[in-house]
Amino acid sequence: MVVALALRANLVLACGFLARASLVAIAMEGNARSIVRQAKLRRLICGVRPLAADGAHLEISGPFALFRHTLLYGRALGELVPLLAWSKRFRLAATCILGERTVNLRLASGDPIFPSTEPRRFDSKVEERFFRDFTKLAPDWDVIREPEAIQAGVYLLFPDFALQHRLDPGRRWLVEIIGFWTERYLERKLATYRAAEIENLILCVADDLACNESDMPEGARILRYRRVVDAAAVLALVESLAGRA
Repeated sequence: MVVALALRANLVLACGFLARASLVAIAMEGNARSIVRQAKLRRLICGVRPLAADGAHLEISGPFALFRHTLLYGRALGELVPLLAWSKRFRLAATCILGERTVNLRLASGDPIFPSTEPRRFDSKVEERFFRDFTKLAPDWDVIREPEAIQAGVYLLFPDFALQHRLDPGRRWLVEIIGFWTERYLERKLATYRAAEIENLILCVADDLACNESDMPEGARILRYRRVVDAAAVLALVESLAGRA
């Protein structure tokens, strides 16, 4: 009980400093996708670039970098801290403004900070259903959730899945499920995928999304779906293209 109270107190202190941050930099291995997703959901200004293996370097503008310092923005930034405990390793460095002083905050893996509940494994029921259906239908294929990030210019892409044949690892496909998003978000996502020029890419696109074939990345295989991604159709596609994969 005492230990948990101390961990929570440390977390409150860290969040209080971040509420007065001008810049936050996070170098992390593992769980980068979850942190980036949560940053975007909270409307934080977040830049991402790749590090070795499954690592990423995030730069997030703090409230004191904005024209108006907002309590809401500072709270959103603080909410990312307990999620970092679910990464393999992380280092956080923040420049904070305390009155007339500028101080540096440092946090790293192993520091006594109370962790959040484990992040959700899937972003949506559609993704969860596809994972379950394809795993059951195709025992010769590994379904890798959140594979390594891919660089596309100055951005990083986080595909939803990688499908890799167990006996022939060279047969590998990336799968992105594009469901309900705003028009602006969809335009940016498709533009980033076009810039990445990924081979062996399957885009599962919801029927009700208004996007044309010309919007799609060149060479990508497109499968339309309504409510549920047809795992059998995806399997048939990767099997039919085995000779060209």
